[in-house]
Amino acid sequence: MKKLVLVRHGQSLWNKQNLFSGWTDVDLTSQGVEDAHLMGKKLKEKGIVLNRGYSSVLKRAIVTLDIILEEMGQKDIPVTRDWRLNERHYGKLQGKSKVDILDELSWEQLHSYRRGYCTRPAALELDDPRNAYFDPKYISIPKDQLPRTESLDDAYKRVIPYLTGNIISVLQDNETIILSLHGNTLRVILKYFDNLSDNEIEGVEFAIGDILVYNLDSDNTVISKEHI
Repeated sequence: MKKLVLVRHGQSLWNKQNLFSGWTDVDLTSQGVEDAHLMGKKLKEKGIVLNRGYSSVLKRAIVTLDIILEEMGQKDIPVTRDWRLNERHYGKLQGKSKVDILDELSWEQLHSYRRGYCTRPAALELDDPRNAYFDPKYISIPKDQLPRTESLDDAYKRVIPYLTGNIISVLQDNETIILSLHGNTLRVILKYFDNLSDNEIEGVEFAIGDILVYNLDSDNTVISKEHI
């Protein structure tokens, strides 16, 4: 049996301020650090032994994973960080308040941006300083691959091919791996493994600090799952 451990990063500075984060590289709050330590303790108490780890290239996911591995006494496992595991890109909404934006948008439009499966916020302009083109982390990535906005469907099409082709495909029997990710990238993974429809995924949330473990058979089919 194979195990896939999914964790959402601890509270970030923009989570606390209720701002759209997306690809903006914000750090954890002190509460977020505590969230990560608690997740590490829970996994250690469960006797989880990890073989590999993965995270996005955003510091809130990276730091969360580092703290979890330190808490578990398993800092020596190999860890891969990849931009294709980044949070959904929120375009021009990034940095805006999820409350104050209602001065510009109707509640229905905001709900569609946040929960709708195929709705994209307005894209960043090419010269917008928030554009990933200008971030050294992405210097080696072809510009046409870097989003300036995304729907949840776009995020699915970015995350799932990487998950299946670069993670699940090399997962061996009796191995356990951990993914430290973001709310929306975790939602698309749940959509994939749980065979959820586009409408069903709109009502699914993966809360800050949550841990979900999928047990897979040798063919990478889900046997069971459990929340820790």
